[in-house]
Amino acid sequence: MAAASVERDRYEITASFRRTSYGIIPLLKVVRLSDGRLIYPFQGCADMPLCADAQSATKFAEAWGEKLVSGDIAVPE
Repeated sequence: MAAASVERDRYEITASFRRTSYGIIPLLKVVRLSDGRLIYPFQGCADMPLCADAQSATKFAEAWGEKLVSGDIAVPE
């Protein structure tokens, strides 16, 4: 198994969506499992964008979660 894959196994990414009267919003939660730290959402984070459908909202959240994990691996707090 590659080192990057092992690193990513130390995170839990939960991606889904929520329907609102305005449209469909991606939902994302990223947790670093080694210490239980909540990486996303954090206080003051920007709102997720409206998406055309549930599938694109979930894909957006998954992609954003992967970017956050990559950033945390590169520069952990």
